[in-house]
Order: sequence, then C-alpha cells, then structure tokens
Amino acid sequence: MINKEVALIIGAGDSLGSAVARVFAQNNFITVVARRNGDQLSPLKEEIEKNGGKCFAYSLDARKEEDVINFINKIETEIGEINVAVYNIGANIRFNIF
Repeated sequence: MINKEVALIIGAGDSLGSAVARVFAQNNFITVVARRNGDQLSPLKEEIEKNGGKCFAYSLDARKEEDVINFINKIETEIGEINVAVYNIGANIRFNIF
C-alpha cells in the first residue's frame, strides 16, 4: 500500500473529469482515474506522471453498481484509503416528454 492521500475520479473523461484529476495530482494526491473506455486514459496518466505525479488508470462502467463496489475495494486494498472521491458521471438518456 502506498502512504499518500488518494483521490478517485470516476468519469475522468476528456474535459471536466481529467481537469479535476490534474488539480488533485498538482496538489500531491495519488490520482486514480476511471472511465468506461479506460484505454483512452493513457495520455492523462502520462501527463500526470510526466509532471511528477502518481496516477493509476482503469476501465470501469459506473452504471454497474457491483462493479463500482468491487473497484473501490480493489483501490483501497491495492493503493490506499480513498480520501476524496469525485463521481463525475453523466448520462444521455433520451425519452419523449409527451
């Protein structure tokens, strides 16, 4: 386990979520970022680590409650206690209003 504060950002997309991750990294947090397409997090992870931060990137479908619970347990076991959690999830659900 790593002895440092951990910030978890679920929904670390290309704009707001990644900006939040950068701010935590700049403030000496270990950043754990996740999104459905986790392979798209490589540039963010590389940027944070290039600037001296520590970042872990994962794929996670936050619509699946059991997956989120298992993911949080994994982070707390392998990386450390989560000190800050940002759940930056949005949904585009279309329906008729009439």
